[in-house]
Amino acid sequence: MKAKVTAITCCLIALALLAGCGGGEDASAWARKCRDAVADYVEGGGYLGFNQETELELSTKEGTLRQSISADGEIIFPARQRYEYREKASSSLKPGEEQENSFSYLTLDGGRTAYVMGQALATQLGVQGWVHYTPPEGQNRYFDYAGLMERLLSLGEDAAWVGWEEVEGQKCAHISYAISGRELMELRLQENPALEEQYEGLDPDEVLGEITVEVWIAKQDELPRRVAVRQSSTQGDISTSSRIDIAFRAYGEEPPMPIEAPAVFTEAS
Repeated sequence: MKAKVTAITCCLIALALLAGCGGGEDASAWARKCRDAVADYVEGGGYLGFNQETELELSTKEGTLRQSISADGEIIFPARQRYEYREKASSSLKPGEEQENSFSYLTLDGGRTAYVMGQALATQLGVQGWVHYTPPEGQNRYFDYAGLMERLLSLGEDAAWVGWEEVEGQKCAHISYAISGRELMELRLQENPALEEQYEGLDPDEVLGEITVEVWIAKQDELPRRVAVRQSSTQGDISTSSRIDIAFRAYGEEPPMPIEAPAVFTEAS
């Protein structure tokens, strides 16, 4: 009997040691460490590459609307950024037809002013090449890495541990948590205040439904390598879903090219 108790005690001790190894199971602690690491990285300056893929879908009795958005670019902290933006939209009511828009974006001051270049813009303004302008109130094309991660990770106090996974050669702590429709709405409004009128009078928890956030955090430096946000809801005959995937790369690397103002541009009137 004594030997049996001793064996059970040893097993419990071994399990406790394994659980504590690396602190992997404490998902909320990983969210806090990642938030601190992001703040430190941004404050220290440096370089970061990013890619964001967004898929949106709205279905009704009449048909389905789909929109896909892609942004691939780079940041030199604190405030220099450029990326290539591509957007496609389609409707089941008009099969075979697809609307597209794409442009290049560059800012040297965190989005307070920006340079843009794209065919749709050139057609609209009658000006080819880069256009330098001050964004109108409510428009925000700047990818705010620090602000986004601060807001998302601050909601991860009840995060669940998923496991260790490899992302782009990095061993990562994979955590997951749910957020409310109101929390997601507040995130979107911080990114784009112009949406406030669209949300007026709506119950965001009812409209936006179930939302999950997943974050993959590198063990080596506690910085995020991937973020995924999923949302889905159904109200009567209307259903919506969205998927946002963001990948981060090149932490600590030197910029392959400087981010500077274009040599030739037109000043917007």
